[in-house]
Amino acid sequence: MDLKKGVITGVVAGIVMIALGFVFMAATGTSDWYQKTFPMMVSQQAMPFFILSIFLAGLFMGLVYSVVNPSISGAGWKKGAYYGLFVWLLAGTMWPVMMIGFAGINIWLVELIAGLIEYAITGAVIAIVYSKLK
Repeated sequence: MDLKKGVITGVVAGIVMIALGFVFMAATGTSDWYQKTFPMMVSQQAMPFFILSIFLAGLFMGLVYSVVNPSISGAGWKKGAYYGLFVWLLAGTMWPVMMIGFAGINIWLVELIAGLIEYAITGAVIAIVYSKLK
């Protein structure tokens, strides 16, 4: 494990996840649903903690990548995309699956697909950044 590379890629991944999260929420129109369903979650008081939790998820992805990197097949950004898809299967599917019980199909399906794309892009960025660091 290369801790320095893991932290640097994790910081980048955290920033990417935050940016993509805001883009997907704005582009898919789910922000109105979240405001109506979970008004406290998107309040000004809660938003910094929400952003911090997303950042920490990205940081953790970067750190774990530094450990599992040798065991992932592929090369370049594809290797990272595979990693991102694996992380999505383990973590990114939980929220959309839970949403099936209380959200319409248009909401949880958008969350599922947006998460898939977000984790794959984040993983690809992690692999690119990781390979460029000495």
